Amino acid sequence: MSEAAVIYARYSSDRQREESIEGQIRVCKDYARRNGLTILHTYVDRAMTGRTDRRPEFQMMIQDAATQNFEYVLVCKLNRFARNRYDSTKYKHKLKKYGVKVVSAMENIANDSSGILLESVIEGMAEYYSAELAENVMRGMTENALECKWTGGPVPLGYKLDESHHLIIDEPNAVIVRKIYQMVLDGHTPATIIRELNQHHYLTSTGRPFSYSSLRSILYNERYTGTFIWHKIRKPNAIPPIVDDKVFQAVQEKLKYNKENHIKKCSDNYLLTGKLYCGLCGSKMSGTSGTSKNRTSYYYYTCTKHHQKDGCHLRNVRADILEDIVCEQITRILSIPEAVKAIAKQAIVVQQQKKVSLVIQSLKNQIADANKKLQNCVQAIESGLVSDTIINHVQSYEKRLKDLKAELSREELLDGDTELTEEHIEFFFYSITRKLKTANKYKSILLSSLVRCVIIYDEYVEIQYNYKYELPILQNPVQIGSSYLQSMVIHPRLELGTP
Repeated sequence: MSEAAVIYARYSSDRQREESIEGQIRVCKDYARRNGLTILHTYVDRAMTGRTDRRPEFQMMIQDAATQNFEYVLVCKLNRFARNRYDSTKYKHKLKKYGVKVVSAMENIANDSSGILLESVIEGMAEYYSAELAENVMRGMTENALECKWTGGPVPLGYKLDESHHLIIDEPNAVIVRKIYQMVLDGHTPATIIRELNQHHYLTSTGRPFSYSSLRSILYNERYTGTFIWHKIRKPNAIPPIVDDKVFQAVQEKLKYNKENHIKKCSDNYLLTGKLYCGLCGSKMSGTSGTSKNRTSYYYYTCTKHHQKDGCHLRNVRADILEDIVCEQITRILSIPEAVKAIAKQAIVVQQQKKVSLVIQSLKNQIADANKKLQNCVQAIESGLVSDTIINHVQSYEKRLKDLKAELSREELLDGDTELTEEHIEFFFYSITRKLKTANKYKSILLSSLVRCVIIYDEYVEIQYNYKYELPILQNPVQIGSSYLQSMVIHPRLELGTP
């Protein structure tokens, strides 16, 4: 009765392809035929390095050996089994306990002390080759880096590679990067930035939705100023800048200041972020928080220059009081039927003049990008380059295309076929004003719908709206305490609760 054996074949990504597997299996089968061995199974790891034992088929083979159904593991050469002497010794010892021996089909190794010596030398050479290859790769990458060529890995958002692998600006995505930096300077919280980016269906350089990690990698990436960086190589003005150096430094200082002063931010507490301006210096105002002696948290809006002690003396304002004031004034306007009708008429005019929405255009761009990546994978497979990684990419791109096309259909339906009427809009304002006290999200919807900006002065608040309508001046302004604040022309004076 012939002895049983299995074949293990592997190729890494260094100049080897699927044909390498076929050759290894052919050599092992020929060896088995000449030595009277019966092949029970073939284990194959594609595009997997031998420097690590994290190979699925390899680990499956080791587990199957415990069943003691075979006596030999045939490999074309010992470096297919492992290129790391520690792994080679470890797993050969484990197989030996199961009564299984590793045999090289192409290397004539005697089963005695000289054979052990030869096997050790071969394994040492394999490990040396692997280390030498890594050094050569590193050397090649270093040479590329010295010429400011991209050395591999995901290209930063906003850049793409030219034919010689130099970074050049990818303008549609560069706009997203500039937007992120500006939003930080404007006082937006990370949660607000991430939410807005994902609402617009923007993606990271790896094709995923934004997260805190991906946002952080953009905000701290000095490459955006034109500096090429790779390990210890650093070359200023070597690539096209996306962000001005002054903007980058201002963002770093803001991030550092927030970290050092433990400034806590919560997007749910700052409904006017991005719409609030200092009337004294013109800077945007952002949200910040503080804690009283009894550990009660308070949320404020503060002028950027005042916060950085840059010459502006505008005092902080309580976020909740200011937001309530603005919502109250909007509610009073919406209680006037003529005003609601005027706003509804203007919204209908805008609807009739609308263009393709940015969301739809973004989805179409993403579909084109996913299609291109999918076709590249298909071409790679057709040319004979098959691996689990490529197959997984194909499945991922196909699923993404399906999801994107479904999302595009929904957006086009909403954008094209659903026409709002004046009655729809009037009912919307009626409904939203009734729900203002139930959750902050309704306040946020109302503010984003009607308020263009709010300007804070020492004596009053000016509210500018997204519509045009002349309202009568409201009578009997309210006075609370010794401080007076009013929105220009149409709103009463109110105290704002400054600390």
